[in-house]
This record gives sequence, C-alpha cells and structure tokens, in this order.
Amino acid sequence: MSALQDLIRRTIARHHLCPPGTRLLVALSGGSDSVSLLHLLRELAASGSHVVVGVAHFNHQLRPEADRDEAFCRALADRLGLPCFVGSADIRRRAAAEGLSLEDAARRARYAFLEDTLGACGATRVATGHTRDDQAETFLLKLVRGAGLSGLGGVYPLKGRCIRPLLGTTRTELQAFLQERGESWVEDATNADITNPRNRMRHVVLPFLRDTLGPSVDEAIARAAAQAAEDGSWLDGEAAEHLAGLECSPDGWPALDSDDLRSLPRPLVRRVVWQVMRRQTDREIGSQHVDSALDVLDGRARAGETPAGRWELLGEKLVLLPVATRPAGLPGPSARRRR
Repeated sequence: MSALQDLIRRTIARHHLCPPGTRLLVALSGGSDSVSLLHLLRELAASGSHVVVGVAHFNHQLRPEADRDEAFCRALADRLGLPCFVGSADIRRRAAAEGLSLEDAARRARYAFLEDTLGACGATRVATGHTRDDQAETFLLKLVRGAGLSGLGGVYPLKGRCIRPLLGTTRTELQAFLQERGESWVEDATNADITNPRNRMRHVVLPFLRDTLGPSVDEAIARAAAQAAEDGSWLDGEAAEHLAGLECSPDGWPALDSDDLRSLPRPLVRRVVWQVMRRQTDREIGSQHVDSALDVLDGRARAGETPAGRWELLGEKLVLLPVATRPAGLPGPSARRRR
C-alpha cells in the first residue's frame, strides 16, 4: 500500500467514513481531485470496508467545456465497468429565478442530484473529492465573512451521507498520483478566474501566505479548521438539547421562551437561534443574522430581518415570523417586557 493510500485509509478510519458494508457513490467532475478519489477508493475497496457502486456527474451547463467533461466522466466510468449517473440543470436560470449566486445555485442543484442518485443506485454514502487545499480556501473565505466555529470548521469529513476522504491530501499529491499511473483528467478553465472569491484565495491569498509564512500554512489552517469543527459540533449538540426544552410554537411559528433563553451562556444562545433559522431556510445564515435576533432579545431593536424570517419579541416569547405575518392571539411588539 502506497503512502497516499495509507493516508486515505487512515482518514476513513479516523472519521468513521465507511462503516462495514458501505456502498459508495463517487461524485466525479472530471478534475484531478475527483478522478484520483475514484481510483483510490476502488483500490482501497479490497480492504472490504466499502464497495464503489457507481459514479455521479452533474452538468451545470455553465461552460463551453461542460459537455466535454460529461463525456470524459462517462468514458472513464465505462472503462472501469461502473454505472455513470448524470444530471444537469440550467444553473444561470435557477440563480436568477431564486436570487442566488451562481456558486450557491450550482452547489444546491449538485447536492440535490447526489442525494437523489444515492437512492437510485442503492448507495449508502457519496464521496466527494475535497482536499486540504479546498479546506484552506474554505476556512479563509469563512473567516473573512465573520463565521463562527461551525463555519470555520470548513469542509467536514462527514456531513449527513457525504464523505470527504481526501481532506488530508493536496491537489499536487493527487495529480502526481494520476501521472504515475498514466491517468488523465480535465481542467476547468474558470478556476483561473480571480474575480471569483474562491479563486482569489487559491491563486493570490494562499500563495502570498505560503511565501510569507512558509509552505506548511495549509496544514496549519487545516488543523485549525478541524479543531473548530470539533468545538462547533459539541456546541451544536448542546444547543440542540436546550432548544428542545425552550421551543414552543404558537400557530406553527418558532418561538423561544425569552427568559429561559437569556439564562443560557451567550455561545449557546447564539447557537440556539442559529439552529432555529437553519430549520426555516436553506439560505445561508451568518453571524450578522444571529446578531439581529440577539438585538431583539436584548431590547436593542423592535424587529430583526433575516433570510429565515423576522424576529420579534412578543410578550415573553422571541418569535421568528415570516415577513409581514403575525400569529393570531399573540401581543404585538409594544406588549413586550422591557428589560
């Protein structure tokens, strides 16, 4: 077993990514990361922890080369004797219709397709080719956006039914792995476009940090992300337990007992209101939206607008309402108790 294979094997074992009997669907874009992922997982399947049952490719219809990438993935799957599941969508149209960025619209469509394909092919988990490079880029993007611990956790090794076995590897290592085996991949020309924030991190910010602080900066960022993810996961669990005892929902809208909420440590309060908002929308909830809810709770604002709805303090309840909606039978903001 090569050093790279052993690293992937240990990552899978450390994070319990493949319980016995795992049937893996591999997300395949055609790039070096996902092509390496496919080959490595097939080679490691001999250990018996998992079996690769197919590949899934999503055509975002965003680039002239999109059909070329799809054809490459189909041909690779055929050569390896694996079924290839392909989905597609007009991402530009969806982004415009839903008021999303192209990146966000593409991510939502891609993961929805992967989730649907899991059931269609009888897989139990889907593997994606995120690397340590992706982890460093994500951490820095979240950092400059003011994310909390969960966001700074970056790319999680296991999230739902999605696993990321390559988080301990670099893109350079994976490309060397493919070159040694005479395997090819396709390049996405848009990855060089530094008007994209992620590409600026990749081609401008991280090279500057490596030149200034040394080549180990990516590894250090990955360690920080892993520690933030562990701490964030613990806080999320604590918040979920408290939320179960705090929540009461008049007329179906989420409501929290304000006095009980104020009695909690502030980090838990932030986590509780964040979790409430996350359950109401799949749009991104940032720290500024949590701050809006806390401003209402503490009497600094009469209402707080967020992507999940509008926070108001109604009587003794902190309530999350849809815009321009007030549950019947609850007092208005003027009836809330000043503290």
